[in-house]
Amino acid sequence: MKQLLTVGVALLSLSAQAQLVVQNGATFFIDAGATVTVQGDVTASANISGSGKLLMKGTSLQSLNLNGFSVPNLEIDNAANVVMAGAGRVDGILTFTTGKLQLGNFNLTMANAGSFAGAGTGRFVETNGTGELRKEMTAAGTVSLPVGLGSDFTPLQFQVTGGSYSSAFVGGRAVSGGHPAKHPRTSDFLNHYWSLNRSGITGATVTTVGTYVDPSDVTGTEADMRAMTYDGSNWALGSSQDNTGNTVTAPMSGNTGDLYAMNRFVLVSPKVFLQGAFNSGTGLMSDALRSTDVTQTPGNASSNNLIPTSDPYRTAPLSTNFTHVNNLVAESINSSVLNHLANPNDHIVDWVFLELRNNSTSGNTVLQTRSALIQRDGDIVDIDGVSPVYFKNVDAGNFSVGIRHRNHIGIYTNPASFTPTLSLASSTLNLTTISSASLMGAANSSYFNDGSRNMLFAGNSSQNTRVSYSGSGNDASYILSSILSSNASGNLNNIYSVGDVNFNRRVTYSGSGNDASYILSTPLASAPSTIRTEVKPN
Repeated sequence: MKQLLTVGVALLSLSAQAQLVVQNGATFFIDAGATVTVQGDVTASANISGSGKLLMKGTSLQSLNLNGFSVPNLEIDNAANVVMAGAGRVDGILTFTTGKLQLGNFNLTMANAGSFAGAGTGRFVETNGTGELRKEMTAAGTVSLPVGLGSDFTPLQFQVTGGSYSSAFVGGRAVSGGHPAKHPRTSDFLNHYWSLNRSGITGATVTTVGTYVDPSDVTGTEADMRAMTYDGSNWALGSSQDNTGNTVTAPMSGNTGDLYAMNRFVLVSPKVFLQGAFNSGTGLMSDALRSTDVTQTPGNASSNNLIPTSDPYRTAPLSTNFTHVNNLVAESINSSVLNHLANPNDHIVDWVFLELRNNSTSGNTVLQTRSALIQRDGDIVDIDGVSPVYFKNVDAGNFSVGIRHRNHIGIYTNPASFTPTLSLASSTLNLTTISSASLMGAANSSYFNDGSRNMLFAGNSSQNTRVSYSGSGNDASYILSSILSSNASGNLNNIYSVGDVNFNRRVTYSGSGNDASYILSTPLASAPSTIRTEVKPN
């Protein structure tokens, strides 16, 4: 190509069926009204000048590499699409007639005076990589970016008021897939999100609006979704969601973030100890139900796990006394959650049952229940073994919380004195060190305290609301009659059972380390007539 190529006749058309290359130091000028039509690839190592138009009109995939330089006006008319092979800038109008402009990993910037035309389904800037579509701004205003993915046109709008501007721009991209930071229990969500970016804007109010395609962009129940933003660490509720117009609206508080929609929730990270599994020497609980392997190589599976991979509280006999509320999706875990870990303190001990209750002192009721996992150090986590416990479709507020276990009596916060605030950000709820005034009942009557730590009383093999050794319905008799079929010398080995109150993988009524003797000696402090009673809010 010549070092100087000027197209300077109004309405003059130039057609290049092969590649168009603008070399470094060259001047390529497209006059007003003129169109340069290219059916092959375009590579520019200098600005394309003038006020005319570059038309990409191939019949197979075309490559556009502007190498960071600019073009006055650009039209995409290729059903096979045009792919960016380098960053670029459009000074005037970006027009879509047929096909998409795929950014890949390169940014495309529109000048402040630039605009878009013709965008719609199948005709837009496809942000199929890390590249952003950006629009420069010199003053407040509204910018609509015609981005999308696949065949879905999912434009992103920035509404900017006030502020000052210095080399400013707003930018974004649609990203395929549910948001990677959404909780594993999320059931209603968009199948893509918008990554947001702004720079050089100070003191402005920025509102973002994303448009999604229904039903292809929706998983679950659209009516349960809410607009949200993510700042890299925390979620925040947006302003509104229009299920008819298929838009989500949220303020953009920082320079970067993500716009999304999913069902609302609150998170909590409780910590409790189960007396039956607790080892006072280590300050941790035994995970013998998970594994007794002598060698525990991180990442490897246990050779003898007994903990079920699905919620045990939904099946008999536990389902009689543990009733789920507003939780229709049964919890289950991947078996890898029970693998050996680099940090053995995080090994799973067992399943627990959580009650999220209102904060009323009279008429205290269960709003929602969850089954979750408890680690050796007492942390309670959700089904992935690491996340906070998630309560779906619950608004932020103050609650009381109960933690129950299949063979311990439960422990509850006292709504008269302590109502923890739960929100989209996880709240730590350490019941092992909380004051007695913040818990229902009294220490060493309804929950155990060893002088420095609170624990759930062990021994509730009958899954009622008390631990007892004598009298009607006592737990020792339950082990003998209901689990060992009245065979006092019988034993069950390597079994996951409510009768294994000391977590040694066995159920026995007589002999060394038997469960009946444990109930008498440990939770009942060797007083056979003593009863430990669970106290709930009422």
